[in-house]
Amino acid sequence: MIRFVIALLSLLSISTAAVTVEPAHRIDVEGNVVDMIVKGDTLYAATDAGKLEVYDWRKRTPLYEIAFETIHDFMGDPMKPKVFCVDADSRGRLAIMVQDEEGERILYLYDPETKKRTRLLDKKDHIQMREARFIDDGHLLIATMSNELMLFEIASHTFKWRNKLSLSTFSDFQLSEDRTKAASTCESGIVYIVDTQSGKILKKLEGGNKDNVFKVDFKNYHVLACGQDRKAVLYSLGHAKPVIFETKFLVYAGALDKKARLSAFQYDEANDIAIFDNRTKSMRYLLKGQQSVLNNIYFIDDKTLISSSDDSHIMIWRIP
Repeated sequence: MIRFVIALLSLLSISTAAVTVEPAHRIDVEGNVVDMIVKGDTLYAATDAGKLEVYDWRKRTPLYEIAFETIHDFMGDPMKPKVFCVDADSRGRLAIMVQDEEGERILYLYDPETKKRTRLLDKKDHIQMREARFIDDGHLLIATMSNELMLFEIASHTFKWRNKLSLSTFSDFQLSEDRTKAASTCESGIVYIVDTQSGKILKKLEGGNKDNVFKVDFKNYHVLACGQDRKAVLYSLGHAKPVIFETKFLVYAGALDKKARLSAFQYDEANDIAIFDNRTKSMRYLLKGQQSVLNNIYFIDDKTLISSSDDSHIMIWRIP
């Protein structure tokens, strides 16, 4: 009888276990991926090899690349600059943040049609830039290492507002789908919801992560915070109590699907991606095959994901 019960429990655990999924396709880039965005069929990969590589991810074919000038390391030896982040506006223009000499950063505006590259900000502006994203075709939301957010108007080269959110070091921000709000986070574990037009803090999300939050995502009035404390925390802007998903390793990256019904995030030291049903709080899929620490995850739809890590491999996943 005891053996029968043990066998039955074993079968139940297998039947309720998450479905294991392997990558459907892979795109290999030069260098290691630092940042990645997906706009429709186009994938933009910022690398540490001095290049931004652009692909049609469905066909897995390269479209074009942008190479940046060689700089020098602290010993004076030539090196390829790291491309820290990239974003695209509705016209296809790109905001690209690139490493410069002596640890500085340059923010470029690039037009693929004219191939014109314009410097927007550099070391002369004395801003320790960390991240930049379009809120519309004329404005960029920029975050600094000191956790200051600022709205930059491209045409006038001026800042419309600046707001230092806290004394903690900045980690990441993500815009809402309509780009009217930003979820910005830092080493304290607090996520700030900020109005992108005024810079006003609308809400503070806290109580879930107790340490540095590496990544956030913001979909359908929900925020996913991925933490150093081995927790992926799902906040709803309409409810006070967060949902906490415990993991087996530091959560370096995560994402929500469009309706915020699914959460995907790094789950363990093997760089597996767990996909949880946010309503049942149960793991549905475990994506196995990422070879290095994750840095970006994108839901294309509820059946397709794209992920990158600190290597040259971008994975495309299809879940049942």
